Amino acid sequence: MDGERISLRLEPEDLRMLDSFLVEHPEFSNRSHLARLAIRGFIEQTAATADTGNVCQPSKRNAVTIEVPALAYMTIEDFIRAGVYNSMEDAVVECLREKFITKEAKDRILRQQAESVRAVEVLDR
Repeated sequence: MDGERISLRLEPEDLRMLDSFLVEHPEFSNRSHLARLAIRGFIEQTAATADTGNVCQPSKRNAVTIEVPALAYMTIEDFIRAGVYNSMEDAVVECLREKFITKEAKDRILRQQAESVRAVEVLDR
């Protein structure tokens, strides 16, 4: 890997926390990888906050502005760079669909819509 080397001193508790995190998140290959992404994410997030000031309100009725934890944000950015997602929005929408739009939820909503249509047809007669 190209780049300059730096040293970073961490307290034993910080190292334990770091190593524990790495065990639970194998998508980060090592301490250096995590540190690079964390530093980059912190700087980008700080710069974005400074550029926009306060969080602006979304202009669309179905739009939501959220603050994503830095490591989740950096992981999604890695997926975007790898071509898994086209954008941050694509990744978040897919996660929401997987969480909320289960087969059971789809079936329930379709059943409710069908019942509503039948009820309107009965009233129209």
